[in-house]
Amino acid sequence: MILKGYNQFLRDIFGKLENLKIDVRSYELDHIAYQASSDEDYDTLLPEFEKICDLLSEEVVGGRRVGIFKFKQPLVFENYSIPSVELIAPKQDQICPSALEHAEFVIDTDFDTFLKKYPAIDWDTSDVDQKDFPMIKLKVGKGLQVKFHLESVLDIVEKIN
Repeated sequence: MILKGYNQFLRDIFGKLENLKIDVRSYELDHIAYQASSDEDYDTLLPEFEKICDLLSEEVVGGRRVGIFKFKQPLVFENYSIPSVELIAPKQDQICPSALEHAEFVIDTDFDTFLKKYPAIDWDTSDVDQKDFPMIKLKVGKGLQVKFHLESVLDIVEKIN
């Protein structure tokens, strides 16, 4: 399976969050994201994802293709059932490996309240005012990010489509 390393990837993410004392236990683990290394890699991976998922949306976001998929059978990690996955093409001139890249959680409060819980963390708030998918981001390691948003990607895709 294309996502066979997802358990270790999520253990790494959760370990980094635990080290930062960011408590995500009450939040929905909305989806994980796989970064393709090139447009050709994205095209090769697309049918692999379609074996285990249904493609719900494919849009150009920030100059690159982003596919949103709903798993035919949700991925399970500890007490979480993960309903969806993103496949992301690289931005122009971006050099990156083909690998799992981030996990996203739906928070149960507004961004200001959430950020006040963790004032010592250097959050990336550059996408807080993004129209369709506002979020806050945090790099937790080389090639690893965690993102927090206000509603699930599946709900957002449903609204947009």
